[in-house]
Amino acid sequence: MRFHLRTASLQQLVILSFLLAMIPVGVLMWQSHKALSGLSRFATTEAESAVISVRRAESMQNLVVDIERAVRQYAVVKTDALARVAQSHINNQQASLSQLCNNLPELDDCRQQQTDLQQLAAQFNQLSGAPLEQLLQQIRLRQQRISQQIWDLLEQRLLNQQQLVQDAQQRQAWQTVALVVLTLLLVLWASGRVAAPVKKLDKMIRAIGQQQQFPEGKLDGPRELSELGEQLRWLSSRLQQLEALRLILLRHASHELKTPLSSIREGCALLTEQLLGPLNPQQLEVVMLLNGSADRLSQLTEQLLDYNRLLQQAKPELSRQVPQQLLQACFADHALSLQQRQQQIKLDCQLSSFYTDETLFRRILDNLINNAQAYGAESSPVWVKLYKKDEMLVLDVANNGAPIPTALREKLFEPFQRGTTPRFDAVQGSGLGLSIVADCARLLGGHADIVDVVYADVCIRVRLPLLEEK
Repeated sequence: MRFHLRTASLQQLVILSFLLAMIPVGVLMWQSHKALSGLSRFATTEAESAVISVRRAESMQNLVVDIERAVRQYAVVKTDALARVAQSHINNQQASLSQLCNNLPELDDCRQQQTDLQQLAAQFNQLSGAPLEQLLQQIRLRQQRISQQIWDLLEQRLLNQQQLVQDAQQRQAWQTVALVVLTLLLVLWASGRVAAPVKKLDKMIRAIGQQQQFPEGKLDGPRELSELGEQLRWLSSRLQQLEALRLILLRHASHELKTPLSSIREGCALLTEQLLGPLNPQQLEVVMLLNGSADRLSQLTEQLLDYNRLLQQAKPELSRQVPQQLLQACFADHALSLQQRQQQIKLDCQLSSFYTDETLFRRILDNLINNAQAYGAESSPVWVKLYKKDEMLVLDVANNGAPIPTALREKLFEPFQRGTTPRFDAVQGSGLGLSIVADCARLLGGHADIVDVVYADVCIRVRLPLLEEK
């Protein structure tokens, strides 16, 4: 049975779970029907018995009156007809009393009443005067007590019936609670049979998305989910292979390009300086074009190497940094390119020190300043703000220029994705700048996005957690 549950399809598992959950409900309905039927039969029987007992008590009370009347008449007028009438009433009373005594043996005066009636039947034609009056009064009073006892017994039976109903209700309530708990356990078991593999699938998907270790072991659950788990395992293996190929390609391509690129740049430099002989204007123009192309290719190669190193960095190396020194060093490296486009840095640094990875933070700064210089408007400032907000370290780098459409903002942080706005410098972009910023921010536990500010057309904001030195 365990094997069938493990290999069942999701549809079969849902149907089986529903049927299992319906079993306690069916048992509860059967128990309720049984209890109600028993109470109904008991109530009907008790009601019929009560009606018969009441009618018999009233009939016997009337017979006692008839017996007393007939006996008194016979004592005055001694005729055979009156004797037969009196005897008939006494016989009827004895029959009713005998049946009553059999049905209600708990009546105390029943047997004594039978004895008195027997005595009256044998001696009513002989007794007269005070003895007869005493016997008739005794029979009348005992019959009244019998009637009262019948009413008391009926009230007691009614109380017993109410107690029986309460016991049945309590028993039904406990059975309902037990069956509801059983149903809940079955539902939890069934949901667990589906939720457990779904949670494992979620872990598998997260492992694929976050490039973590893929969970080991075969997914145990319905057939469809098990097959989906195997497909995710295949997908993870395939993505790992593609990622390995991508890293190999980046590493080999960037490294293999550096040597011939260096030779090309040295050769172009020799030709430009005309150390190997004079060049006519047309030849010099061609050499200048070759120089520009070699510079662009060199920058692309450096970006590929930088991105490859970033991918291989496992975790940040944290240390205490002075932001003014770090920022000024970065501005100094980009001073020439900023000067060529007549751009100035407007710095607003509100922190005296912070704790971070110097290399990763410098990569963020370099790429953001390079983007602002390349895409910003000429003779327009580049705003750099470093401040604390909501227990986060916030870095804003903003510039004027063509605004970035909202639909493209998230996509620009993916590798090799470029916007529609052209660069204003001579370098052709590779689409890795913002991707490197986002990956560096992720390694530092933060994230980067494009926000709207009132003082600039474009603003890249990097939010990093405020780390403390351990």
